[in-house]
Amino acid sequence: MCPEYKEEEKNKKNIGLTAANVILTAGFCALLWPLLRKGSLAELTLTAKLLAAVIFAPLVLRPWRKAPAPVLLLHDMLLLLSAAAVSLVLVEYMVKGGTVNMEKSFWQGWLCYAAIDAVIYLISGRARLSVCIGVGIAMVHGLIDHYVMLFRGTPVMLSDVFSIGTAANVAQGYSAPVEWSVLWGTAAAVLYCVCVCLMRRTWKPKRLLTLPVAAVLGVGVFAGLQITGTGIGFWQSSRSYSEIFYFLRCAGNSIVRKPADYSEERLRQIESAYPGEKGTQTPNLIVIMNESFSDLHAAGDFETNEDYMPYVHALMQGKENTISGELLVSTFGGGTANTEFEFLTGDTMGFLPFGCSPYQMYIKQQTPNLVSGLEAQGYQTVSLHPYLASSWNREKVYERFDFDEQLYEEDFAADAEHVRYRISDSESYRKIYELYESKQPPGQPLFVFNVTMQNHGGYAPGNDPNFEQRIRLTGEYEGKYPEVDKYLSLVKYSDEAVEELIDYFSAVDEPTAIIFFGDHQPKVPEAFYNDLFGSADGTRTNEQEQSRLVTPFFIWANYDIEEAEHVQLSANYLSAYALDALGCSTSGFDQLRLAAYEQIPRINSYGCYTAEGEWADAETAADCAALADYRTMQYAQLFDSKGRNNEWFAP
Repeated sequence: MCPEYKEEEKNKKNIGLTAANVILTAGFCALLWPLLRKGSLAELTLTAKLLAAVIFAPLVLRPWRKAPAPVLLLHDMLLLLSAAAVSLVLVEYMVKGGTVNMEKSFWQGWLCYAAIDAVIYLISGRARLSVCIGVGIAMVHGLIDHYVMLFRGTPVMLSDVFSIGTAANVAQGYSAPVEWSVLWGTAAAVLYCVCVCLMRRTWKPKRLLTLPVAAVLGVGVFAGLQITGTGIGFWQSSRSYSEIFYFLRCAGNSIVRKPADYSEERLRQIESAYPGEKGTQTPNLIVIMNESFSDLHAAGDFETNEDYMPYVHALMQGKENTISGELLVSTFGGGTANTEFEFLTGDTMGFLPFGCSPYQMYIKQQTPNLVSGLEAQGYQTVSLHPYLASSWNREKVYERFDFDEQLYEEDFAADAEHVRYRISDSESYRKIYELYESKQPPGQPLFVFNVTMQNHGGYAPGNDPNFEQRIRLTGEYEGKYPEVDKYLSLVKYSDEAVEELIDYFSAVDEPTAIIFFGDHQPKVPEAFYNDLFGSADGTRTNEQEQSRLVTPFFIWANYDIEEAEHVQLSANYLSAYALDALGCSTSGFDQLRLAAYEQIPRINSYGCYTAEGEWADAETAADCAALADYRTMQYAQLFDSKGRNNEWFAP
């Protein structure tokens, strides 16, 4: 082939590549430009313009064919910064429509993505490859976050990595629509990466030359975060921050540090101060942690066609031998196992990293808890969960908690009663009746921990089997929130099942107590809470946000106990409080928590309330003297198997 022909073919190819580059870049611009005018960026015009400049600069200002190394390295840096900005805009658009409550959060997110891309570039030594990998990682995180927010209402956390099995189980109850934002964002990301890959870049820099680029980016990221700040208010909604910054900031807070004054001598001193007390009763203890059971009136006023929990409401208004009130938990819309963890261990999420999942991260060996303590007193201990054993790593955790027996969905009859697609509360309680009637020997005290499943989300309208829409909102909200209508109808089913449960144990001869509480409030439309509060997410008061972390509880006995109403406590205190109120033996750890309860009656992941009702945020609570001994012994219980005295944790 003659040289002239080769040159002509080469020119044609170059023209074709240039034309393809121009068309693809224009297409990418058409997809991205509208996103720079959505959500918060519609008002933050300067931020939007700066992001646009960062994104498009390396796509337009490309180095010439024989550009020197410094120019090419500068273009590499611009590409990495561009990719970080693209990742930020696309992820924020997919997850929350580009709405971020604080302007600086856009820049925090951009700096985080730039740091990730710089690390990839340092490893790979190739700008285009680094861009594609970096954007790919961002999109995977964004897609996961989008659907986790859709299903659960809270962003994905590092602890969710340990909960993949549970997520797969729970996801069976949801539909995952392919939404326009997902398609748009994915298309823009793919088009951007194609544009970058088609750049006429044949230069392969020496690995040593990538170090200055990574170093400059690293210094820039560090300096930028010093300007924007790296602090985070965990109480604030995740909408106040970019998704990547919120994820990394929470992940960076995942290590539990030993208390400053921790020592074996200190442990023995605390054990001596709180020896525990011997009780007079060993009743059958039936614990019901009811899935998503809550009274939404805790968040605000609304009207319904009829009372959705008439029996529980009556029970909580001074019924004989009943203690009732509000339980403060650490989770909303999901995270059942964290409330469960607080009740069974007596530990508080307030002493653990925000967003962590103790069942996956910390319960790695035999751990003293309520179950092992009751078993030491001769109780038969049974866990009951009418769903999959793999959820929340329960099977392993329950072994380490010393349950004698574990019962799951497969232990129910094929024709077990269902509400929607879940085994009903009534059916779950009938299994408890079977356990009571078949226990051997007959007089042995029984402890059942029943985590129900009937009311689990989602609540989207549909033709569900075995379900009757019995409750609906009336007044100003009538017809506005069908998900709330469905949820409240499920609560009505639960209320009737509670009445059946108490009727059954009212008739038995053996002393028996029922401890009932909800694990968290449901994930219903955020707009419903906005209406109740009269304010949008991000502008709510602390009291309003805390009201979403409240569920009802009651303690009922078929023998004489002192009644109480309107008791306010948090989930970590409930087991100790119940044992004491029922006349049961309490451990040293129970006694210590009851002493802490007198001064700090409510504590969760976000902070605590004093006995006077004053709120202290998480950082202030961490230094609370009234909780110092509690924190020390919780650390020993979870992380110091050699130094702790297991018998001290048992009644």
